[in-house]
Amino acid sequence: MDGAGQTLCLAVVLLVTTCLSTCGRAPRGWNSYDSMDGYSPMMNETAVLQIAAAQRAQLLYYGYDHLVLDAGWFWNITASAPHLDDFGRPLPDPERFPSSKGTNGLEILARQVQDKGLKFGVWFLRGIPVQAVKDKLRIYGTQYTADQIALPATQCSWDNMNYGINTSHPAAMHYYRSITDMFSSWGVDLIKADCFYGGEIHKDEVALFSQAVSQTTRTMTLSYSPGNGANVTVAQWLVDNGYADTYRITADTWDSWTGAEGIAKQFPAAAAHSKLIGAGDTYPDLDLLPLGHLGHLSGSHSPPRSTRLTTVEQRTAMTLWCMARSPLMFGGKLPTDDLTLGLLTHKELLRLHEFSTGNHPVYQAGDAVVWHAVSTKPVTLVEHYVAFFNLAVDHSLTVAVNFTNLGLSSRELYSVIDAWDSSNLGLYKDSFSATVYARGSGLYRVIKDLTPPS
Repeated sequence: MDGAGQTLCLAVVLLVTTCLSTCGRAPRGWNSYDSMDGYSPMMNETAVLQIAAAQRAQLLYYGYDHLVLDAGWFWNITASAPHLDDFGRPLPDPERFPSSKGTNGLEILARQVQDKGLKFGVWFLRGIPVQAVKDKLRIYGTQYTADQIALPATQCSWDNMNYGINTSHPAAMHYYRSITDMFSSWGVDLIKADCFYGGEIHKDEVALFSQAVSQTTRTMTLSYSPGNGANVTVAQWLVDNGYADTYRITADTWDSWTGAEGIAKQFPAAAAHSKLIGAGDTYPDLDLLPLGHLGHLSGSHSPPRSTRLTTVEQRTAMTLWCMARSPLMFGGKLPTDDLTLGLLTHKELLRLHEFSTGNHPVYQAGDAVVWHAVSTKPVTLVEHYVAFFNLAVDHSLTVAVNFTNLGLSSRELYSVIDAWDSSNLGLYKDSFSATVYARGSGLYRVIKDLTPPS
């Protein structure tokens, strides 16, 4: 899409104006959380610029154009506390980000990242810092102080750095506007807004923050992340009100197959949210892709390591993320290895991610799962994508689909092509089946046979 097409794709919904980096698909990029602990020396200005250079070299051509600093960019390691300005707003740690000294904030770093052709994003936690409340710091542009708008009872359940905000107070919007205006002045392109919704939904703060983003002078992608859970009802509310560009639909995902942070948990979540894929040019988010070299120096996500996912599991994750048209935010260290790079830049997977519609699960029978999508950029008159998944942990399965369940005629012949290696598997009528390894997947292009009859 050319620049004019991207400009025309701006959408205004209620008070919120949002536009993704490439209209018609979810963003792609790199996020620091999985491989660069923001509360440690791992995250620093030099390291971020090295990541940006590697991202430009390895991933930018394939549309991975967002670089996002997740939690911790504001943390003063020496003081073991958030670094705040006189108005209670988070600022980068000047010891780790020397270009931020004075009144620069992240502006110089953002410009250096953008000079490499990338977009720059930052993480923000709902509410106002506890330290600002204790110090009774003034809210920018008002005579009110932080303690007058704070609601300690609505503090995020898993992060005690901030208190919630009393949105009925006249200074509440002033505080959120001071945050979004500051980000805008730095040149921020994406805000990852955390702990605003989920099992502990704070609709009033979602609405206020979304409006604060929309009222800045800069267009910024708004990506919401949940507190302690997410569900379809909340997601539908976000979409109906135009409050988000992307929104997480599960808790954090790491490099395991099972468990609360495993890949397997994404299947029911993706299925439940499938009707919302692309609605209003918004996208359900399956979280970061935990591929490549991951891990923190300490804590629950240590030690640094190569992903614990097998190659089969990594392909399954990439297949699901692309079939569900989730944001593709890589969490591993850059530059990355050839295997990971091959997964992230696979031509047919990215084509599915960008040029498909009607993406949905056809059925789940036990551990067998089938998804279907229609190509919006077919190489012939009819082209469909079918993904087979086997959720079993220890045995292969034969997975099958009837063509009538894809909306295709049972009287026609269709070529089935393995999307991963482009091999032509032959002509099929009525149905297609394949053996899928445990925790594995298959992705196929189903194309109407145009060979003239002999």
